[in-house]
Amino acid sequence: MKFLLILQGDGEARLRRDEFERVAHDAGELVGGELLADAQLSIRLPDHEPTKIDGYYVIDVENRDRAIELARLLPDARATDRSVEIRAVMHPSATDF
Repeated sequence: MKFLLILQGDGEARLRRDEFERVAHDAGELVGGELLADAQLSIRLPDHEPTKIDGYYVIDVENRDRAIELARLLPDARATDRSVEIRAVMHPSATDF
């Protein structure tokens, strides 16, 4: 199952995420991820307050519990004014084509 780990909050975006990256990579569960440019540079339609999302990871794990276990390795899950949102990635079924 693929999950999107959304890094968000008002705190420091440049946290060291080495432990998460090492564990997820070594287990073959890290698909990818990026830090995003400052939210003030974003464009929202319709125009609202800039989003507080500043990065993400995509992981491919056995189940939801493993996604939560990996997310807890991220310092964002423990930092004041930061959080990690865990969202399942939906896959279209063959009947959708």
